[in-house]
Amino acid sequence: MVKHIPNILSFIRIPVSIAMPLLAGSHMIWFFVCFTVAGLSDVFDGIIARKLGITSEFGEKIDSLGDGVFVLCLVLSALVGLNLSLEPFHWVIGIVLLSIRAINMVFTWAKFRRVGFIHTRSTRWSSIPMYLLIPIFVYLGRIEPISLAIFLSLTAIAQLEETWILHKMQQGEYTMSLKSYWEWQRDKKRAAEQAQQDEQEEVLV
Repeated sequence: MVKHIPNILSFIRIPVSIAMPLLAGSHMIWFFVCFTVAGLSDVFDGIIARKLGITSEFGEKIDSLGDGVFVLCLVLSALVGLNLSLEPFHWVIGIVLLSIRAINMVFTWAKFRRVGFIHTRSTRWSSIPMYLLIPIFVYLGRIEPISLAIFLSLTAIAQLEETWILHKMQQGEYTMSLKSYWEWQRDKKRAAEQAQQDEQEEVLV
């Protein structure tokens, strides 16, 4: 039962995310309940899976699906019920970021025949401002430019890092769980050096 907890948390994120646009504006308490549940599931499904050593390709796909549904439903919530004052540049930046995410998904499928997103450390860190700022923006009824700039900058960095990783990855190397591009390259270098050392030891023997 324990090994299924991360996947259950990822599954839970899908229906509570879908409920958010239906509750935004008219039932704000329940909207924030769903928002909080979705956010906590996003944080803890990966943590539990890594701590218990029960990560799987299926779990990563469900996690990516839950992330996509959550972001889409959050955007719909902002449009239909949160009464946030959106400026034209908000739309432009949002469309650009969503486009990068869509390009990464298409890139992943075209190159590796896989569906999902790479969960780097920057991706996880970029989600934290979103969970903190959305309630503040809703309370104020407007989006604070400086706060938005911080969130969008972190999101852009995370998505562009994913794009670069996908570009550098070779067939057979694809994985959704990477801490960062730099640590990935470091680990590859160490693995290559270890393999070379093992080969030299075999020759000497």
